[in-house]
Amino acid sequence: MLNTRSGTKPTSPAVERALAVLDLLARSRSGLTLSELSRALGQAKSSLHVVLSTLEDAGFVVRDTASKRYTLGPQILTLSAAYARQSDLLRSFYEIASPLARELGETVQMAVLQGRHVLYVAKQEGTQWVRLASEVGTVLPAHATALGKCLLAGLSDAELDRLFAGVELERLTERTIATLDALKAEVAEARARGYAVDRGETLPDVNCFGAPVRDVTGAVVAAISISVPVTRVTPERTGELVAAARQAANVLSRRLGWAAAT
Repeated sequence: MLNTRSGTKPTSPAVERALAVLDLLARSRSGLTLSELSRALGQAKSSLHVVLSTLEDAGFVVRDTASKRYTLGPQILTLSAAYARQSDLLRSFYEIASPLARELGETVQMAVLQGRHVLYVAKQEGTQWVRLASEVGTVLPAHATALGKCLLAGLSDAELDRLFAGVELERLTERTIATLDALKAEVAEARARGYAVDRGETLPDVNCFGAPVRDVTGAVVAAISISVPVTRVTPERTGELVAAARQAANVLSRRLGWAAAT
C-alpha cells in the first residue's frame, strides 16, 4: 500500500526500505550484517530480511555465507551501465575526458553531491604508470575533496550551515579540513575563483584540481577533477591542470545548455 503523506507525493514504505538498504551498502566498504542494517535503519530484522531476500533474488545484493554480510550485487552494474548509456552528462564526460586524460596523462573524474558526500559517477584513467587508484561508485566526504568543494560552492552559506549543523568533519589525512569555518572559507574561495584544490586532504600523496559543471539554469550539478601524485606537481603543472579542469567543466556545461560557459 502506498504511503500518502500529507503534502508529499505518495511513496511506498517497502521501496523506501529497499532504497535505504542499498544506500547503506553503497557506503560500506566491507558490507553489513542484518543486525547492523537493522540498527542503522531503526527497522525490525523481520521486515529487513524480507527486503534483503527480495533484493538478493533479483541480484541487487549478495550475502556471504561465512561472514553473513550483505554487499551490493552484480545487477547494480547492469543498472549503472544502462544509466551511463542513457545519460547525456556521462556520455559527454567521456567524450571530453578521454582525449584530456591522454593529453595530460592523468586521471579525470566526475562526481555529484549526495548530502555531505560526493559520489564518483565517472572516471577516465590516465596513461601514466603511477596513477590514482579509485573506483566509480566511491563515496567520500565532500569537505575533503576538490570535487566536493566545487559542489558545495553551489550552495549558499545558509545551506552549508544547515547541511553541516552539529556535524564533526571527518579527517582523512592531517591536511583534511576540520572545522566548518575553514570549510566555508575554502568553499567561498572556490566559488570566487571557479575551481578548487585538494592538497593531500583525501590521500596524502595525491593532489586534485576540480571545477564545477553547471546545467542550463546555472546550477552546479556535477564537478570534474584531475588527480595527480604529488611527485608530478610543480607550479607550472598546477596552472596547466587548473586550466584544463576549468576548460573541461566549461565544455561540459555548454553541452548541458549553460550559455555563460563561453
